[in-house]
Amino acid sequence: MKVVIAEDDLPSRKILSLFLSKMPSYQIVGEANNGEELIRYIVTEKPDIALVDIELPLINGMDAIKSCKKLLPNLQIIFITGNDEYALEAFGVNAVDYIIKPIEFDRFKHALQRASHMVIKEEELVEDPSSKKQENKLVLKYYNNITVIPTNDIYYIEKQERKTFIHTSNKVYQSSLSLEELLEKLPDNFVQSHRSNIVNVSQIEYIESHGQTYFAKFSGYKEPARISKLQLKSIQHIIARQ
Repeated sequence: MKVVIAEDDLPSRKILSLFLSKMPSYQIVGEANNGEELIRYIVTEKPDIALVDIELPLINGMDAIKSCKKLLPNLQIIFITGNDEYALEAFGVNAVDYIIKPIEFDRFKHALQRASHMVIKEEELVEDPSSKKQENKLVLKYYNNITVIPTNDIYYIEKQERKTFIHTSNKVYQSSLSLEELLEKLPDNFVQSHRSNIVNVSQIEYIESHGQTYFAKFSGYKEPARISKLQLKSIQHIIARQ
């Protein structure tokens, strides 16, 4: 992920650079000495994360960030400063964290991880085709990759621990979205059949029972999807109406 540092104190800037060098997934794309340089780097480099001291020359860090957020609304901000005077104002611009100097590596690392998580979330929910409900396709965005899946090709979606798997006629795709987030993107023939499954009711060939456990079976696909006892009747009703 691309990071801009805005810090006029050279020793502090070197510490931030050193910390970032220990985490290879972050790339420094600019080091600003004042607020004007910070805005310029935001415009030209379009970073994911900005590490900002508030007491910058020319334009203070808070005012510079307010301008930057208008240009790059999804920019994630971590303020690193010498006092807590602007703490409330910082969270008014949705800062990820407000770190008081001296900087501790563990606190810094944790803040960066939170910022990274927010970047990924924003990329998945950004206002593009992947954030809109579409009847005939599911568009997934992860980092800079976009995958388009025809909804008719989807048999079911399965949650396993922190991962979500989309079972289709061609392959199994992986997504970081929750079942709830995916359900919002899908047409009405997709139903949450179980706490860990969403099924495409249109693709169900028949329902099989094993005691108190029920499975949706699909034509031409070996893997079944789970159906809870609570959802069984409603899914049967939907199938009967098709």
